[in-house]
Amino acid sequence: MIEIQKIAKKYFSENLNSLTKTWLLFFLIGFKFSYAQTPDKIDALFKEYNSSKTPGIAVSVIKDGNIIYQKGFGIANLEYGTPITEKTKFHVASLSKQFTAFMILKLEDEGILSINDDVRKYIPELPNYGKTITIKHLLTHSSGLREQWRLLEMAGWRLDDVITTKQIFKLIKNQKELNFLPGDRFMYCNSGFTLLAIIIERLTKTSFANYAHQTIFKPLQMSDSFFYDDHEELVSNRAYSYQRVNKKLKNSRLNFATVGPTSLFTTVEDMSKWAINFQKMTIGNKKIFQSMSLKGQRNNGSFVSYAKGQFVRNYKGSKMIYHSGSDAGYRAYFARFPDLGYQFILFANASYINARRETYKLINLYLKDQQSKNGTNNSRSKTFNYDKTKFIKLSNAEMKKFEGTYFEREEKNYRKVQLKNDTLYYIRANGGSSKLLPVGKSNFKMLGTPYDVSVNFKKNDYGEPILELRVPDIMWLWLSKVTKTKTPDDYLGSYYSNELKTQYDLVKKDKEFYLTHPRLDDIKITQITKANFSSKNRNFFDMRFKRDKAGKVVAFSVSNDGIKNITFSKK
Repeated sequence: MIEIQKIAKKYFSENLNSLTKTWLLFFLIGFKFSYAQTPDKIDALFKEYNSSKTPGIAVSVIKDGNIIYQKGFGIANLEYGTPITEKTKFHVASLSKQFTAFMILKLEDEGILSINDDVRKYIPELPNYGKTITIKHLLTHSSGLREQWRLLEMAGWRLDDVITTKQIFKLIKNQKELNFLPGDRFMYCNSGFTLLAIIIERLTKTSFANYAHQTIFKPLQMSDSFFYDDHEELVSNRAYSYQRVNKKLKNSRLNFATVGPTSLFTTVEDMSKWAINFQKMTIGNKKIFQSMSLKGQRNNGSFVSYAKGQFVRNYKGSKMIYHSGSDAGYRAYFARFPDLGYQFILFANASYINARRETYKLINLYLKDQQSKNGTNNSRSKTFNYDKTKFIKLSNAEMKKFEGTYFEREEKNYRKVQLKNDTLYYIRANGGSSKLLPVGKSNFKMLGTPYDVSVNFKKNDYGEPILELRVPDIMWLWLSKVTKTKTPDDYLGSYYSNELKTQYDLVKKDKEFYLTHPRLDDIKITQITKANFSSKNRNFFDMRFKRDKAGKVVAFSVSNDGIKNITFSKK
């Protein structure tokens, strides 16, 4: 073990008497024995990556400020056969956010800013949306700003294009609306962390990358870590990024030159130094780290699972602080258990590697006894038990009006509701079904699941029938009832977004509708209701056409996981 070797070298070189050396030897043997099987077990966990022909992973496990396991598996560069080691540099994507958050909180600790400041105090070019967006809103993903990656893609960019902070900033400041009022909701938003990077640069009078080097990497001796703000910069000993296409490995290009939400290059060896600093506080202080781990709070007083650059949850009875990263073929995961002293780091260089799942293999190996120690039991009963007295009786006529096909946008598939033998059934895409028993005129409970599932039939803001599926604190989905009508050809034409400075043409080919763009593949759109369309493209999975009072098509709006209601006007 790495730390055992250091301890042995240090103490056995000192002038100790034979009895003390014997005691120390037995202590070290006992300490090593407690971890003796763990390295072999970890090697077995990741044996599929221990190959000279595939991408792989690098992992590090830390206990009480000491590295107890660190190793690389697989290949960093397939063209040259370079193996992954603990010194291989990975692009760790959104793990960058906690470094950005730390720098902002450091500036606050020094009295240079307050996280309650209006962002426009430092970035006056940002539009005045009528409501104050604070730095804290940016840190906690509650600003309401539109997501930069969705904006770029919809504007016709590919994510393997050269993308700089300046280009992203142009798009952000050209947005005329917010997704929601600042503080009302949590919606993960990289745009906010781009603005944080700009604030840091303007206040420190130096580049974001240089400020990170001076305040974090240099004092922590993270000599192999830096923010990649120049896409042409050479990176020695880097892991290259891969994807699997039709069972064949290919390069997955990444040309980001944008910092704040992403673009940190580091190694598991260096990342371990950052991890240990949460305990040792060589840089920062208790106030900063407490603020980093404090969950965000909505305007209504409720808390979300995101703090500042980190998520916070409970796992096996213990507090877990974590974040993942995903860009191109790079995958990363970093989890801390501050009350237990454990920290886990895993980096990967292929898009098909699930970094979260692989990290949980480590977590479960080391914390296997934690659940029983804490007396917790995370297992759920096979089915949720309802109070049967709450169910009411509805006639077949009352239930039959809910029959139909419903479209679920997140998974992009269809569900059915069907009346059989005086009972309403919810039928999934895979054919599985659950009974729906009424608790109101249009409110039902789903049977046969481990959760309390409510199914409510109602109408959306457009007066269209929807199915609302709710699981308290876990899930809340709206499924649109499919009510297709003949699609008039007056939808066809060219549509332009002034906020994105780009145009799409809606065309008809073989009786199907497609959005076309000169830089993108054609996007097939499918009608759900008279005015509502969807597609398998993540940016255009919710489209709604608009007509004027005369019935003429004038625009369509688009919503997705990072943007709400951006408008394309018909030319």
